[in-house]
Amino acid sequence: MHIQDVGSLAETPEPCPLRIAILAEQRYLAQAQPRGMSAALKAEGHDVSLIDARAYEVAKGVGLDGFDLIVVRGRSWSVLTLLARAESCGKPVLNSRLSIAAVHNKADMAMALAYGEVRTPRTFIGRVADLAKYVPAACYPLILKPTFGDNANGLQIVDTCRALRSLQWPEETALAQQYLPNDGYDIKLYGIGDELWAVRKSSPLAGPRKAQTCAELLPLTPEFKALGRQCAQLFGLHLYGVDCIQTPEGPVVIEVNEFPNYTGVPDADRALARYAIQYAQRCAKEPS
Repeated sequence: MHIQDVGSLAETPEPCPLRIAILAEQRYLAQAQPRGMSAALKAEGHDVSLIDARAYEVAKGVGLDGFDLIVVRGRSWSVLTLLARAESCGKPVLNSRLSIAAVHNKADMAMALAYGEVRTPRTFIGRVADLAKYVPAACYPLILKPTFGDNANGLQIVDTCRALRSLQWPEETALAQQYLPNDGYDIKLYGIGDELWAVRKSSPLAGPRKAQTCAELLPLTPEFKALGRQCAQLFGLHLYGVDCIQTPEGPVVIEVNEFPNYTGVPDADRALARYAIQYAQRCAKEPS
């Protein structure tokens, strides 16, 4: 999958106001994004509508007609169902259903990262009882993740094979990843199209003291830039975040997410709005 280059549109004359729909799960509506992006789009004179995917009529054209772009933040079945309908009607979307699904399923994501030759911790997938037999002792401690978990929900750290055997895991399978030592901080690579930022943030597994630490913008090194773009191309994402751990051998990717909050990114609201506008304009010029 390849991301379209919209950088050349920076000097394109502003056309008529766009109609942009934001398709988001309820849990995200009070967060920095998409709220900030929506406000920035409205400030530019564009018409922004919220599509509520919690309940809707299954009928032709319901909630989809007339939009120049649909921006998506969410992974629920209802969001993905409406997104699939929008794509089948030829509506431009950010991000695509295929791209969201590819990072929602952590097993698929881990496999794609490995085969894409992205440096990651050693990762195993299977039933917990089988993982206890198969994972080498040198890989402990492990962090176990639900296949469809997000926002650090359901994570568990096990230090030994014995602890893994006795673990009460709520799902049939788990993704087990070698827990790499760190200083309690992660590096988040935030991407909006070809623009990238590196932000140092407290790890979701850090104690409450470090969890209160503000995000710190870091210099965007060539290594960070190459890694962020590699992950974006691998999953076909336009709006994304890459969770990394800094090691002596360089950054290691823990996972990739679609459309994050862009915490610590300066003027993220306007950057998101600018990209959405340019992307919609580009799609409008392409033959149907």
